[in-house]
Amino acid sequence: MDTVFDLDEHMMLFIEELEKGNQPFVLGFGYPAHVCKATFEKNEKDNFVLKFDLPDGEGPVYEYFFTRPAVLSVPKHLNIFLRNTDAIRVSETISATPKIEIEYQSFTTETDSEKWKNSKHCAYYKYKKKDFHYNYFSLQYSITTSKNQKSEWRNAFVINISGKNVLVSFEESIKGEDAYCIFRAQEPMDIVLFEKIVEAIKVSIGLFAGYYFADRAYYVSNYSTKKSEDGMALIFRYKNLSKPLKQHYPILDRLRYKNIEIQDLQITEEQFNKLVKLLVEREEYLRTMRLLFDASTIEGPSRGVLAVVALETVSNLMKEKDSPAKIVADKSLANKMTYELKKVLKNVIKEEVSEKDYEKLVTKAEGLNNLPNAVKLESAFEKNGITLNEDDLFCINCRNCFLHGGLPKSNKLYFLTEQELVFVVSQRLIMLTSMLLLKKAGYSGLVNDWGFTNVSKRRAISEGLSIIHQGNAHRRV
Repeated sequence: MDTVFDLDEHMMLFIEELEKGNQPFVLGFGYPAHVCKATFEKNEKDNFVLKFDLPDGEGPVYEYFFTRPAVLSVPKHLNIFLRNTDAIRVSETISATPKIEIEYQSFTTETDSEKWKNSKHCAYYKYKKKDFHYNYFSLQYSITTSKNQKSEWRNAFVINISGKNVLVSFEESIKGEDAYCIFRAQEPMDIVLFEKIVEAIKVSIGLFAGYYFADRAYYVSNYSTKKSEDGMALIFRYKNLSKPLKQHYPILDRLRYKNIEIQDLQITEEQFNKLVKLLVEREEYLRTMRLLFDASTIEGPSRGVLAVVALETVSNLMKEKDSPAKIVADKSLANKMTYELKKVLKNVIKEEVSEKDYEKLVTKAEGLNNLPNAVKLESAFEKNGITLNEDDLFCINCRNCFLHGGLPKSNKLYFLTEQELVFVVSQRLIMLTSMLLLKKAGYSGLVNDWGFTNVSKRRAISEGLSIIHQGNAHRRV
């Protein structure tokens, strides 16, 4: 590597050597207390497999490693704590000297949570170069991590949350198929805040660029400038909780067009900062972004259901401080209407129905002046200065179809199959919700309109035309 950060070079070399399993360890566990030689190596599932020979005369150890921890050690250099909660598989090869394998999805060198609270954390996320390139994310990168600081190569940006800076860099100079996305806290911060920032960036890249980094990473923390008693100043942990996910409908376009300015296709670092801050401060927004990404990875009606839930969540959050909009705006007139309706119910039907049913009718009367949900959703766009067209309104009004197990129908879009219409409506809902979030971050550029793009390309194919030079449709936020 040719990075300005020496720690990255050392850490990535350490990771590569650790994953190869060449380092001999000493294993300590209580069955009763035993110490023996062991190996520790990453497998094809990106879990780590502990291998050792069972001491002579000992019985099965299955239960032990699922109920109690063990310690791997390179004396005076490294201690790895293997927690029983991270063990997912134990196997034994029966022989004169039984051979044991335990598979772990996580491990750590430090179990004291207090030591992770105020530190300059780093997270190393490995990914395949063929799956993702940092230019897939249409961001105006401002920083290079090259030792040559005059280099035109820009591969990093800074996120600032509450005065705490986190540098995010994509290192593409790793040999072989792998590369790293590195998150580096430049000031001490709590690990909880750091992880929230990391997740907010990951899910944003997933929605906007189409690739969600697996929940698989090495977290490193320099909690002290002094070396600990075993000679290690750094503490680290590894986790492998999920696989990477991809979707084929990124909201921000990474392509370049002759008739579109590049600035209209990129989110600025300042805008992305605002978005990440929003996601960190309100977990509802973060969950919504994840819903939008998940919706983009699936097909069929479920795509629309997730998109509707995301749209409802965002619109409600953006209106939570507003006074509820009403059909009849005049308060005195609205109160008079409600009073008269309740009086009619009392005089006409109260004695004819059960008390429970009567209360339901009263509740209906009290809520009669509330706007329909579809209209409430529309108001969120109006408040944010986003103009909805006829197709947008149709898609928003399809919300009940998805939520009640139905499918959208349209005489206007008769040329689409049922599956195509579901996709068009679902994708439009994903795009519209993304527009609300981007608008709140100050973005006013273009987003991909995948619903219209796919329709136009399908039309071209049905007419025997080439789609090689047919670009994507875009929508101004």
